[in-house]
Amino acid sequence: MLVKVISKIPFAVMTGFAFLLFGITFMYWNFKPDVNFLLTKQGLVDHPIWRPAFYVHIFGGMLAIVLGPLNFIKYIRRKNLNLHRVLGKTYVASILFIAAPTGLYMAFYANGGILSSLGFILMSILWFYTTFMAVNTIRKKQVNEHVKWMVRSYAMTFAAVTLRLWVPFLSIVVEMEHLKVIILTAWISWFFNLIAAELLLKLKLTSLQP
Repeated sequence: MLVKVISKIPFAVMTGFAFLLFGITFMYWNFKPDVNFLLTKQGLVDHPIWRPAFYVHIFGGMLAIVLGPLNFIKYIRRKNLNLHRVLGKTYVASILFIAAPTGLYMAFYANGGILSSLGFILMSILWFYTTFMAVNTIRKKQVNEHVKWMVRSYAMTFAAVTLRLWVPFLSIVVEMEHLKVIILTAWISWFFNLIAAELLLKLKLTSLQP
């Protein structure tokens, strides 16, 4: 019994961080131009494309970050497959049609210059690709492969959380220069997530939720 409870802790922590970020992101929906991240983009807050793209991006990202964990819960998959399908379709749509394309657009305006932009561009492409492959495999009834690609997809989605964990760690604990933090986190926020996902797959812990 204790082992079973302990085995659920990583999933619970991941889900907790996901919902925490979901709640924090609501701060942007007052549509004020001087809120948190937007303070660093004052040259773009009046841009006719960038600012709408930002709101579209966080809308899609908010959906993906909270729906992702629900797709890994065995109870939902086993007891209500239709609900699982609705959650899954909403999750992939929020990425393929909303968050990933707008993320790719915004990557060209990333703080930190070309090196940061390249990190976020690659992130957006991989986010789209892993999610697309999750859809493609389930359409072919390749359930095991579908689960694997969903793990990779959510690893990319969860970069929104790990980015916000790496920034204070590198800034406060490591005392790294601000520009270096911006550039480095554009890469490691998703790279190590993918490494962790592959380790989970290697260890055959693909369901995440026991």
